[in-house]
Amino acid sequence: MAQYSPNVMASSFICAARHNPSGEFIICGDRRIRWKEFTPRVLKIANALIGLGVKKGDKVAFMFHNTPEFLEVNAGIQAAGAVPAPMNYRFIPREVEYQGNHCDAHVFIYDSIWAEAVEAASSKLTKIKHWVTLGASNISGAFPYEEFVASGKEDDPGVATGREDVAVMIYTGGTTGFPKGVMLTYGAHVDMFSTLLAAALQRTLTMDMPKDRHKKVVEHLPLPAKSVLGPILRTRVAKKFFARESTFERLRETMYKRFTDPDEAKKAYGQARKYAYPSMPFFHDASYANLMMGMMSGSMIVVLIPSVKFDPALTLEVIQNEEVAQVSNVPTGWKKLVDFPGIDKYNLEAVRVCTTGGGVCPAPLKKKILRAFPNALVLDAFGQTEMTPVTSFRFDWNPDDIKDRSVGRSIVEVKVVDGEGKELPKGEVGEILYKSSTVMKGYYKDDEKTSEVLSDGWFRSGDLGYVDEEGEIRTVDRKKECINTGGEKVFPLEVEQVIEEHEKVDTVCIIGVPDDEWGNAIRAVVVLKDGQQMGPREVMDFCRGKIAGYKIPRSVVFTDELPYSPVGKMLRQKIRDLYGAPEAA
Repeated sequence: MAQYSPNVMASSFICAARHNPSGEFIICGDRRIRWKEFTPRVLKIANALIGLGVKKGDKVAFMFHNTPEFLEVNAGIQAAGAVPAPMNYRFIPREVEYQGNHCDAHVFIYDSIWAEAVEAASSKLTKIKHWVTLGASNISGAFPYEEFVASGKEDDPGVATGREDVAVMIYTGGTTGFPKGVMLTYGAHVDMFSTLLAAALQRTLTMDMPKDRHKKVVEHLPLPAKSVLGPILRTRVAKKFFARESTFERLRETMYKRFTDPDEAKKAYGQARKYAYPSMPFFHDASYANLMMGMMSGSMIVVLIPSVKFDPALTLEVIQNEEVAQVSNVPTGWKKLVDFPGIDKYNLEAVRVCTTGGGVCPAPLKKKILRAFPNALVLDAFGQTEMTPVTSFRFDWNPDDIKDRSVGRSIVEVKVVDGEGKELPKGEVGEILYKSSTVMKGYYKDDEKTSEVLSDGWFRSGDLGYVDEEGEIRTVDRKKECINTGGEKVFPLEVEQVIEEHEKVDTVCIIGVPDDEWGNAIRAVVVLKDGQQMGPREVMDFCRGKIAGYKIPRSVVFTDELPYSPVGKMLRQKIRDLYGAPEAA
């Protein structure tokens, strides 16, 4: 295996800078950063960190939104052999204090636009010895960011890393207590990338679709001589060949080489495509894993939206002007984008893949995405941080064939079990368990919680679902969200999807509230579309005939907005705290 450095990440960067120096890696507004500019800064950051006493395996905390600095700081930490611990930039001081202390970092790097929370917590971050800030800082002795970068040498520090080393520590959302530090290795990332891309190639090349649509799909694939291959790939013989398990294994081996041998990776430098993540914050693994993929392969151009807040108009403008090939959003981000009144004014024909993840993407929303992006497939990826993170995915291109709440076939070993751990047959709902080399190394400093979710190599996902007759995973809800009412089980997502079909409703959250008769009663917390009005009875009547009577809300609360996590997930516990009292209706 060719090595440009004993360090997994530095080897990739150095190869890209040497063999594709003028190739763009990051685009952010007017900033266009090429590999020959990115790599030297990464190595300087790595050496600057080592100069501050950072050693292999040490954690380094940092807080940036989706900016070029996030990528170069993260890469510099890895090139130093240390472990990045990215922090949610929406944290309040108490949360900054918790993660900053829990991760045991001695260095904290942050953007001053998040100074209010960081600096308010700084006096209680007793383990932090060195502060680095982009912009003004009120912390005594804080290193100005550019001076910090300039202080490091441009040489490769040569800190060896390998498959079993922790590549990053991603903190979970903390919806039930404080967040947990999930340790993910380099090997887990490589194995997930290799399997995912091999499966994506196999599935796209064996899909039945019209000639013109298939041609557009092939244009996006990392294949040579596409003009010649295209007609061949549409033949029955080719589809039969690509459907074979042996072909899949060859594809996976090829992809594995691309992520472990820089000399193999460089063959694809000329096939670089532009990827954008408008509503996916990089501190979350839904998008972080994609950054790792781009940095290790050297064949991804990351297009950043120069705005802290999700801006549909700006996002569409960037997608159009940069001719972005793949766009990834959480479902709430997609909803805001496709419902934007002026979307028809933009040319979005360059987009070939619309990826959704970080939550359930309802079938009606997928149909809107396909209408808005006429040349694209919808890639619905499912999983969780502890699995690095993708466990299954599904492609959709035909609005008539979309299966509601299907997240496709698994790319890892999967089973569905009942409350006693007994495996269930197809069609029966239970907890989804996974087994794979992509599973986390564990929760940092928490063996007890690690053992609660890991047993005999199986990871307990906490997701309820079932495997349908075609072998696809159908999600139902999170296990902890199930509401017991009068002896019956109600899954909030099912009720929410029904109510959101109402033309006046924007979003809704279903919660259970204490009830003397039923134990828990179903309540809908509803946000209406602008200018709309309706009463509780209208919501209840709309549900009749669409779901069983015991699932129909017994009370309805209207509000102007609902709280969401940075990756677009409704914060149900906060909603329960706000609207869960029996007298709230």
